[in-house]
Amino acid sequence: MCRLLGFVSRTETTIPDALGTDFEAFTALSAGLHADGWGLAAENASGRTHAIAAEAAHSSARYAAAFSGTRTTSAIAHLRAATLDLAVAERNTHPFIHGNLSFAHNGSIREVAAIEPLIDADLRATLQGETDSERYLLALVSEMRRSSVVDAVRTVAEQLGDVADEASINALLLTPDELIIVADDPAKAPAFLGADYYELSYTVTDDYTAVASSGWEREGWHRVPERSVLTLDRRTLELRASTTLTGPSLPRSPSPPRARYLRHRSPSPASC
Repeated sequence: MCRLLGFVSRTETTIPDALGTDFEAFTALSAGLHADGWGLAAENASGRTHAIAAEAAHSSARYAAAFSGTRTTSAIAHLRAATLDLAVAERNTHPFIHGNLSFAHNGSIREVAAIEPLIDADLRATLQGETDSERYLLALVSEMRRSSVVDAVRTVAEQLGDVADEASINALLLTPDELIIVADDPAKAPAFLGADYYELSYTVTDDYTAVASSGWEREGWHRVPERSVLTLDRRTLELRASTTLTGPSLPRSPSPPRARYLRHRSPSPASC
């Protein structure tokens, strides 16, 4: 159970400068449930910045420095709520990096070992941590060797549904060309989290597009359709739905979500 934030901008800027109070509200979620680590994978013309720490973001000097000091055109950020049986450690902290890909996951794939047959043998040898999320990324990388990025995402989502009794697989995948948004949650959130816990929503401005998990009240943000794969072009900021949805492009103005702010922890088995 984690929180996701994706960001693509026309010009280099910091995420705090662009999002303002929305970024402050996202960070505040780490004062409650999502206190087990934070991470940032941010890119600009000079390359990629990757910063992670197994500590609460809201009180982390490294978090403040990383986000305020990193100008970016494309980024993903993550706040972690660790599974009880997975270590709070940097090896288990998102975003995970593989080559020119950055990846973060919100959800749970209960049968972690069942993911590994979906990973090519040479990639299984590169595993560093114990999370389902790192294995989810390597399953995507394996499938991308045989198909396009969006087709790989769709295929792996279907495979995870087949091999796991419960699979919550919301994710952000940053490639050299696109930010891929996966909104796919076959499992239901535990009741204490609220029905909208796994919802993703997005905002479009003249300067940037951002997508994030629920957790605070947001004006002008719109819900990402359930069970969809969206692509956000890093050069044009065009946001499009994959062929799993009807119509060629994503509607820009559905009703905005009314998300809750989570302040307590719980021994839920969900993971990320």
